Amino acid sequence: MVRETRHLWVGNLPEHVREEKIVEYFKRYGRVESVKVLRKRGSEGGVAAFVDFVDIKSAQKAHNAVNKMGDRDLRTDYNEPGSVPSAVRGLEDSSPSSSRDVTGFSFGPPVSLHTREGRYERRIDG
Repeated sequence: MVRETRHLWVGNLPEHVREEKIVEYFKRYGRVESVKVLRKRGSEGGVAAFVDFVDIKSAQKAHNAVNKMGDRDLRTDYNEPGSVPSAVRGLEDSSPSSSRDVTGFSFGPPVSLHTREGRYERRIDG
């Protein structure tokens, strides 16, 4: 189980979303300290971002809520700066050179995904 923090990974965001729109959306849960949009890689899934709240209670509210932006159901996972969120662990090319340099990750549910002939196979992290 992932430890609750004030830092969230948010996935399946619309393709051309801007930081300001993400802040505007998530401030309903509390004060947003920062947002970092991650580049989209590949043609599947949406864009992802790191959303850092000022306090853990705000992050908990956001994580426990059903979040939609446009027609997309957003995915959230707790993130500890300096680590790769469990939502992106197991994706191909998942060896970032620095702890926050995960700009290649842009999508994925909070389970590991492994590609097999163009399809995704779900594997729950143990």
